[in-house]
Amino acid sequence: MLTFTSENIGELDDVKQGGARVSQKPTMTEVARRAGVSVMTVSRVFSEPDSVAAETRSRIEQVAADIAYVPDGIASALKRRASNVVAAIVPSLTNNLYTAILRGLSAELSRHGFVLSVAEAAYSPEEETRVVRELLRQRPAALVLHETSHDIGMLRLVRQAGVVVIETGDLVDAPIDTVVSFSNHDATAALTRHLMERGRRNIAFVTLPLVRSSRARSRHDGFRSALAAAGIASGPDAVFEAPGGYAEAPALMDRIRAARPVFDAVLGAGDVLAVALAIEAMKRGLAVPGDLAIASFDDHEIGRILDPPLTGLDIPREAIGRRAAEIIAGRLKGAPAVERRVDMGFALAARAST
Repeated sequence: MLTFTSENIGELDDVKQGGARVSQKPTMTEVARRAGVSVMTVSRVFSEPDSVAAETRSRIEQVAADIAYVPDGIASALKRRASNVVAAIVPSLTNNLYTAILRGLSAELSRHGFVLSVAEAAYSPEEETRVVRELLRQRPAALVLHETSHDIGMLRLVRQAGVVVIETGDLVDAPIDTVVSFSNHDATAALTRHLMERGRRNIAFVTLPLVRSSRARSRHDGFRSALAAAGIASGPDAVFEAPGGYAEAPALMDRIRAARPVFDAVLGAGDVLAVALAIEAMKRGLAVPGDLAIASFDDHEIGRILDPPLTGLDIPREAIGRRAAEIIAGRLKGAPAVERRVDMGFALAARAST
């Protein structure tokens, strides 16, 4: 798999297919030529797929994917706002943190006469590409992508389509189109400094698998940079990766408590890991923050009602959704793309757990 971030989208111009530069506007004729079939056969693949032999259909679909061809003249249709649907793609439909963004999006879009459609990419760049390809065939007015690291095929698709794209997961320097978010790096650095200001020096960083998400890696970088700025060394043994969920807490706590030197704080950098560890600490009779200070990257509702309540980060996810919707509505009504990076910020919510 070849994965590109928004920062190196310019490298798309150097990607070649079959030794020749890809056309800026791939056509049905080009697909037919490359696949060795008639234009009518290509047309039938996208209008009546069952009428074409499976082997031929597969070859045509592969050629279309390779050159980022989208049927039905979708690029020009998108510019005419052929539908009133805005499509949002999130990594997971089970994580309620994404729900807040979607709620803000939906509420604001409805004020402007648009409808929100939601799909899941399952933390997979390949799945995101597949979903985007299918959604573009439905002629959405705009795309909202939570991820900011994408498969090259997806970048080709949105570039050819000319659709408005808003990214929301991280405040990257060079978005595809426009990013409305906050800095995961800076937010984690602030939370790490908060722990150090309270005398904590051995901090365990608990995270979803770093390979799974660019946001997780940005948070890890923020953690490491804050420690380095304070002159505190922290090696890989301070990083605890876990799939997420409450079931991980007992094994995670065993690993953290068995480490030497003993950790005096935990920074839960994703999912419900901090909440799960706080509950596990209570079960074991550990004093929080006496034995172990615990801070959460996100400000989960359950974390606020624990005893002691968890320190977290107040991230304006619903406001991010609303702002993204405002920009989409403005752009589709002819407003120019002025701001490429919209920083919605964050706030530290310090509580008794630290």
